[in-house]
Amino acid sequence: MKNKKGIWIFVVVILAVIIGVFLLIKNLTITSYGKLDTKVAVMLKINKYLNPNSIKGKPIKEIRQILNNDAVKWSAKPIPFSNIKDVSIDTSSTKIPIRIYTPQGGSKLPIIVYSHGGFWVGGNLDTHDNVCRKLAKNTKAIVVSVGYRLAPENPFPAGLNDVYNVLQWTYKNAGRINGDAKHIAVAGDSAGGNLTAAVSKITQDKNGPHITCQVLIYPSTNIYELNSKSWSYLSSNFSISREDMKKYISLYVPKKEDRKSPYASPLLAKDFKGLPHTLMIIAEIDPLRDEGEAYAEKLKKAGNEIIVTIYKGSPHGFLTMDRISNEGDKALNKISLYLQNEFKKDKL
Repeated sequence: MKNKKGIWIFVVVILAVIIGVFLLIKNLTITSYGKLDTKVAVMLKINKYLNPNSIKGKPIKEIRQILNNDAVKWSAKPIPFSNIKDVSIDTSSTKIPIRIYTPQGGSKLPIIVYSHGGFWVGGNLDTHDNVCRKLAKNTKAIVVSVGYRLAPENPFPAGLNDVYNVLQWTYKNAGRINGDAKHIAVAGDSAGGNLTAAVSKITQDKNGPHITCQVLIYPSTNIYELNSKSWSYLSSNFSISREDMKKYISLYVPKKEDRKSPYASPLLAKDFKGLPHTLMIIAEIDPLRDEGEAYAEKLKKAGNEIIVTIYKGSPHGFLTMDRISNEGDKALNKISLYLQNEFKKDKL
């Protein structure tokens, strides 16, 4: 009898543990804006527990290291890609490092100017190397990755000017890199999405180089106010807190009034007409979700052609999380097909 009683106690304890773990995991995945992918939720929570990397009070060198480590932590080993060149572009004020990815075969290839994420203070050519490799391979287009200047050493609009200068350089020198100046797209994720949208606006305002299309991947579009519902519901979850975002913004654009500029906050522009065809990639469980959707709606109402794709259960930054989720590769496949179709349409 004692043995049977002991077995029953053991079974009850095991069941209680299983139920407890199940409820804990379920609680991790449920948010006011949807259900986060279970594996991603668990991995991010474990990482947050083991590496509680608060940026509060830290010098910029440590903040940058945290951001760069986070950008590659869940990234898979880079895919093979043979033709990669690091060069430097001279401008009147600085030298801008770029990395050029050229796929094998063909001539006069279309070009993608890519701006990496990192909240304007982090990220570099290496953190988004695998993204650019995949884009070049999948699209059969040249990718020019921009190593723009970072804040706070170089606040707004230094990094933005770098991206625009690289776009101009690419247009003027397309033939030298086996590219076609008539078919240039711009793309970027997070802060890079912000810079991409701003560069498209600058190009429109200054009658700059023709842009075939733009790809905005969970972009920041309003840095003047973080007052959307998604910021209220999701700012304490997983990847970005409102407190940290305010810190990044203050480093990038120190003067609050400057944050109203359409080149800092594309959502606050007065004129949205005539902007490039756009693919908007949105992460469902992302504090930046609402401002991405709001920007897409502004483009649509102004008569621009736009496609919006929301990745269910995905957090901000999922593009570089291909070790723990296949949603990043799904998004890159979507982006690649979109770019190929837009380049073809642009030739007609």
